[in-house]
Amino acid sequence: MLLELSDEDARELRQALDAALRLLLEEIAHAEQHAYRDMLRERYERLDQVNRRVAMATESAEIYA
Repeated sequence: MLLELSDEDARELRQALDAALRLLLEEIAHAEQHAYRDMLRERYERLDQVNRRVAMATESAEIYA
């Protein structure tokens, strides 16, 4: 899947992902069940990868602008 975002949309997406990642870290720290904690860690890793890809794309766009 290919998704095009404006610079403003990409910044908003990064802010939303940063907030979601912070909340996930808190939830992981307080999770008592091992399976639930593992599921949260997997979700964190997926969202973190998306966040990194958006960051790389926005940084590349700024270099060529």
